[in-house]
Amino acid sequence: MDSDHESDDRPPRRPPVPSRDPYVYTLQSSRHATSARVCRDFVACVLNSVGQEELVDTATLCTSELATNAFLHAEGDSVMLRVVIEPPRFRVLVYDASAELPTAACLPEGDRLHGRGLGLVAALADAWGTSEGDAVGIYAKGVWFELAGKEEDEA
Repeated sequence: MDSDHESDDRPPRRPPVPSRDPYVYTLQSSRHATSARVCRDFVACVLNSVGQEELVDTATLCTSELATNAFLHAEGDSVMLRVVIEPPRFRVLVYDASAELPTAACLPEGDRLHGRGLGLVAALADAWGTSEGDAVGIYAKGVWFELAGKEEDEA
């Protein structure tokens, strides 16, 4: 006789053991005026999904700055956003097709409207920098920032 339920003599199922590998989420976006918003919404969604809500405001601001720089100054038709979570570290990389590295992060004097993005990233992030392009060779460089989140056992 077939049954739709499990036998009571089986041991109870154990919850899966969390992986020690980093969580990696990737988004490829057109290099378009909406790219910064799409990228920051993606980062917010990832952080909220993995229990790192306290990082959302800082991470979305920094993501927006990097994605905006890629839109304004880079080459190519698209940008790639990669979110890497290795608790407690959280890293966002924005790849573009321009080999030109960003200028030093210092806040401009006065009321200038441009040139503040990397200064904000440097001031808010625990670390930031550049990396070589992606492994496939579509993108020439990546610009990244890193934030420290809470440990998994603190969640």
